[in-house]
Amino acid sequence: MNPIHDPIRIAWYICSFIPYTRDTMQSPLFEPKNLPQIEPASPLSHAIFEEPILAMIGAGLVGVLLLLALHTRGKAKQGLLALGLAALISGGLYLTSHLVQTDREVISSRATELVEAVAVGDQQAMQLLMGADVQVQSRFANAEGQNRVITLASSRVPGLVEGFTIPEIRADLPGPRVGRTMIKVRAQSSHLPTTSSWWMVHWERANESSDDWVAIYIEPIWIQGIGESGDN
Repeated sequence: MNPIHDPIRIAWYICSFIPYTRDTMQSPLFEPKNLPQIEPASPLSHAIFEEPILAMIGAGLVGVLLLLALHTRGKAKQGLLALGLAALISGGLYLTSHLVQTDREVISSRATELVEAVAVGDQQAMQLLMGADVQVQSRFANAEGQNRVITLASSRVPGLVEGFTIPEIRADLPGPRVGRTMIKVRAQSSHLPTTSSWWMVHWERANESSDDWVAIYIEPIWIQGIGESGDN
């Protein structure tokens, strides 16, 4: 079979792992709306630690409004104090978001590293990011154990993909030592149109204080252009 038309090898190189489309997914061409649910972070945690920009802008606006309101009442000094306090709050939010990395951010970063490692065939990086008993399951092929998964991930068509981006990662923590990421990969190919796909990766760490998360289960969810399980 011409390797360019081998769907298994093409999908491995484009999307990092063997393609798979769940029975519940609707169209092979359009991104499904019924993707598996990932529990979002609490609004407070997200605003303080992960995306503080809106909270910073809000604090700044409140400070400016207080300044204007107090100034019209002849209390310019108090208005300046309110503005200064708002500036301190905004600065504190900025520093906190940069000094504190949440577990969600850690596994999201590890997910990005995993996709990059598979895309460039970096087997050493894959070893660091995968657990010894990591599993991959798809409708085309399954693999269990780090060596077998890495061998499968390294099976690629040279020169097929010119680049890739990761436009979105969703992460949650079902337990203190386990995490999940859903990764959207968009690949640019020299032989195929730009292709999008979604992947689910389960992570595990030895203890709650460790940042050494390793992938233990990898499942392709949807890949653009590949039909449902029942399709030929």
